[in-house]
Amino acid sequence: MAEAGQEISGEVLREVELKIDIRSATIFVIPKSDEIQDKNMPRNLHNAAELFLRVGMVDAAENVKRNVADLLDIYSNNPDGKSNFHVGRGVVCWACGHCGIPKGGANQKGSNIKDDLQKITPGPCNKCGETEQVNWLKVTKPVDATNTKKEELPWIETPPLSEEEMKKKKEAQLLAKRKEVEEQVKRALEARERKNL
Repeated sequence: MAEAGQEISGEVLREVELKIDIRSATIFVIPKSDEIQDKNMPRNLHNAAELFLRVGMVDAAENVKRNVADLLDIYSNNPDGKSNFHVGRGVVCWACGHCGIPKGGANQKGSNIKDDLQKITPGPCNKCGETEQVNWLKVTKPVDATNTKKEELPWIETPPLSEEEMKKKKEAQLLAKRKEVEEQVKRALEARERKNL
């Protein structure tokens, strides 16, 4: 029997425990016209993450989890409309699991909630560029306590950082880490001095 982290025939086995936020079930996958009758088609992103795990696409399941968490974090912080966000209609990519606004899709095709999404081709994926294995998403939130009525919301995401912004972020992280290490060393030296007294 293989253990986690053990290499077998060029593959590394790993134990995976991935908790998928149940709220991802409120983000519906819109089937294409030829997928409407497909009983195996995931109905929402919770189903999609489960499917990815079932077929061994762990990275794809992790992408779904991360992208949904990012979206829900933005909504939980009540976006003010002034912050720098991309707003549009999201897609799920079945090749890599990325969920988000398609390439060039912020405020573009399919971003109008009233659009007939079965007639508008989704994608391409903003992460891997996949054009065929992509479906539109419908983000919803309950309107009433009975959970029977749902309000549709747009997909909101933070735009990727520019190279300069990425460089500044890394420098800030390194500076913060350096300060943390220096503080730990300072405390350790003070503790040693107290012990020697």
